[in-house]
Amino acid sequence: MAVRRSRAYGNTAGNRKILLVSRCSWTLFNFRRGLIRALQEQGAEVGGGGAGGDGFEELIRGLGISFFDLPVDKRGINPVADVKLLRAFYRWYRKERPDIVHHFTIKPVIYGSIAARLAGIPRIINTVTGLGYVFTQDERKYLRSVVHFLYKIALKGSAFTFFQNAEDQDYFLSRGIVCERNTLVVPGSGIDCDRFRPISNTGRGTKRGATFLMVSRLLKDKGVYEFVEAARRIRQEHPESRFLLLGRRDERNPSVVTEEELETWQSERIVEWLGEVRDVRPIIADADVVVLPSYREGVPRSLLEAAAMGKAVITTDAVGCREAVEHGRTGLVVPVKDSAALAGAMREMIENCDLRLHMGREGRRKMECEFDEKMVLDRVLEIYESPVPCTI
Repeated sequence: MAVRRSRAYGNTAGNRKILLVSRCSWTLFNFRRGLIRALQEQGAEVGGGGAGGDGFEELIRGLGISFFDLPVDKRGINPVADVKLLRAFYRWYRKERPDIVHHFTIKPVIYGSIAARLAGIPRIINTVTGLGYVFTQDERKYLRSVVHFLYKIALKGSAFTFFQNAEDQDYFLSRGIVCERNTLVVPGSGIDCDRFRPISNTGRGTKRGATFLMVSRLLKDKGVYEFVEAARRIRQEHPESRFLLLGRRDERNPSVVTEEELETWQSERIVEWLGEVRDVRPIIADADVVVLPSYREGVPRSLLEAAAMGKAVITTDAVGCREAVEHGRTGLVVPVKDSAALAGAMREMIENCDLRLHMGREGRRKMECEFDEKMVLDRVLEIYESPVPCTI
C-alpha cells in the first residue's frame, strides 16, 4: 500500500486520546518513546499500558503520560489468565474511552483488540512485532492453530495492521487473517539515529581476538545456545576474544535458559553475562561485533541499534533478521541453528579488522537511509488519520 509522506508528522493526532499498549513497560519505554513524543508534539493525550514490575513504569510516567499495569501472563495460552487480561483491557478501555488504541506484541494485539471492539473503541491499530515462540517450535502445531484462530477474531475489527517484515505479512494474508489493503510493512520500530550513533575510539579488537556481544532475552529461540557453542570453539583458537550476553532471563517463557546452564558457562569462562541495563549504548560501543543467531524475529531492535552505532553484525538467515543486514556489506548472515557456521563468521570478523570497520560504516548508512525512526513515525501517524480501507 502506498502511503503519502506527511510533513513534520502533519496534524493527524491532535486533541485525541491515544493509548499505546505493549507486552511490558520495558518495551513500551524503549521501543515506543519516539511515537509517544511525536504524538505529544501534536497535542494528543497519550496513555500507555503493559505488564509492570520491571522498573520502567516511572520512566514512562516521566514522559508525561499515564501508565496502566496490565496482568499480562507471558507463559503462553492460559485460559484463566487470558480471560483476566481480556477483562482488564475491557474495563480500562471503557473507563478511558480513547479515540485510538495501538497494540504491539502478541497478547496485546489479540486480547486488546477483542476488548477494544467490545468496548466500542472507534479505531483499533495493531503492530505484529513477530510471531513468537509458538511459531518457531514444530511440536507446537496445535497451539499454533489456536493462535491463528485468535488472531483472526482479533484483527477482524481492526482498522489497520502493521508488520515488521514482508514474510509475516504474507503469512497472515495467505491465511485470510487480514485484508491486504489494511496492512503495511514498516522497517521495525525504526531507530533513533541521533541517539544511537557511532562513538569514537571504542571497539578494541585485533587479529588476535575481538569482543562479541549478543543483546537479547536469554531464550533458546534467540540462538543463545548457538552463540555459546560458537564462543566455545572460537575461544580455543582466539583466547583473547570475549563473548558477552546482555539481557534478562524471562522465566515465564518455555524456552528460557536455565540458571544452572548460565552459571556453568560463566564458570567455564565461555561467556560473560551482564544482566539487563537501562542504556545499552555504552556496552554496544565497547563491542567489536554484535551477534543475534535468532530463529525468527519481527525486525530485531538489537541489530538496528548496533548498525546505527557503526558496528558490524552477524545474524541468521531467518525471518526478520535478514531484513536488517546485507550479507557481505553490513554484516554476515549464517544458517539458522548452525553454530559451526556462526563460529566461522566470528573467525572471519576477528581475522579481518578492516572488514568489520567497513561493515560498521555501511551499516550506519543503511540505518540512516532505510530504518530511521522518523520514516516509521511518518507512516504510523498518517495511518492514524487515514480512512479504513476495508474489513474482512
